[in-house]
Order: sequence, then structure tokens, then C-alpha cells
Amino acid sequence: MPAIPAALVLGVLALQPTLGTAAPIPVTLRLCVSGQATTPEGVGVFHQRVLTAARDVALNIEHYVAPRARCLQDTRMGTADALIGVFTPERQAWLAYPLRQGQPVAEQGVGSIQVRIYRRAGTRVEWDGTALSGLEEQPLGLKFGSSYGADVAKLGVPLDDRAKTDEQLIAKLLYGRVGAILLTDEAVQDLAKIAPGKIEALARTYSTMPLYLAVSTAFEREHRVLVRQLWTNLANGAERKPPPAGR
Repeated sequence: MPAIPAALVLGVLALQPTLGTAAPIPVTLRLCVSGQATTPEGVGVFHQRVLTAARDVALNIEHYVAPRARCLQDTRMGTADALIGVFTPERQAWLAYPLRQGQPVAEQGVGSIQVRIYRRAGTRVEWDGTALSGLEEQPLGLKFGSSYGADVAKLGVPLDDRAKTDEQLIAKLLYGRVGAILLTDEAVQDLAKIAPGKIEALARTYSTMPLYLAVSTAFEREHRVLVRQLWTNLANGAERKPPPAGR
């Protein structure tokens, strides 16, 4: 058998590292989503921004929909790796946020939501930015697990936080079990479908809340570089292209 030229052997050996190097296997991030489906792709706007930001990160985003309280519980228990929500110091016990000097970095968030107070049409509930009046001893309704629950307690009015969904909360108001309710602007579509003309928003917004991709501390410790790249991409998300279908 003729001898193989040494130059050819060296050339093959030189190619081996290149031929044997594969693209990194994406890490799966399980995202619990509690918002409404509002885009043509069937996902929420904030969820879509996370998918877009993950486009060039070695992360495979898997998501499922659950009530907000369930998402919080799942990230605490390890069933989910991340959720989209507001920052609270209490949640830092199990969730990591994009921080700078101990404070959340707003530009690395996914957007913001407005929280409004709704009343039954024709009632006299009013909000002046400081005090809530006209409840007539009825409680103010809010969803179980709402991040603004502690702040609302400072209003000094009775509260009912047993509703687990927007639909349950709206039903409580319609049937007179609460005098007013707090809803995010994500729920406006539900109002239009469930109670057209029967419920109205007060003119003054209750609050505006920035939202973040909050990642479980365990996932962030194990995949810190990927998570921080994802947060950085969220900050630069305005000019990014949509993710490929099925991501």
C-alpha cells in the first residue's frame, strides 16, 4: 500500500478539532406565563420580548400558562425556572433580577403595566391618588398573590384577595361582593368580553409597575452568563428581529 504523504496526514489532524466542534446544546429555561395572549403568535407581548431576546442565546425557552400565584409557587419549588413579574425585596429569597447596586435595572426589564381601579358603572367610588372613597364598607378586590397587596393594605380599606383569576375578580364586582377592584391593563380585554358597559375604570391610574424576567436563584447560579446575556438583550430589544417560529 503506498505511503500516505505526511502533509496530508498533518492536514487531516489539523481539521479534526474543527470537525469535532459542535454548537453548544441549548439550556432549557422553563418559563411560567400568567399574562393574556395578545400577539398574532398567540403569546403575550412581554413573553414575546423574552423569546426575541433569547434568539441568539443558547437557551431554549419552554413556557406554560398558569395563574400568577401558581407561577410564584412553581419558581419557588423548582417546577419553573422563571416568570415575568414585578420586583419585590421578598421575592429575592428565591428569584434573581437584573440589579445594579441592589436596585432593579429598569432598562433590562420587559416593559411595564398600569394598575387601575374599576368600579361598577354608576357607583361613587373615587381615587384621588392618595385615598380611596365611596366603597361604602365593601372591600376592595384584588387577585390572590398580587405583588401590590402590601402597598394596597396601607390604604386602610377592607380587602378581599381570594380571587385567583381576573374573571373571578370581575364577577365579584358585578355581583356586588366588592366595591371596586384592582386590575392591570392586561385584563381590559376580559372586561370588554365579560361586562361590556357594566364596569368603568377610574380616571386616575393607581400605579405603573415595571416588569422583569425574574429567574430562580438556582438557575441563575448555574447559568449566570446566559441569564445575564438574556437580560442585556432585553435592554437592546427594540431593534431585534422576531424569533424563529416554534421557539
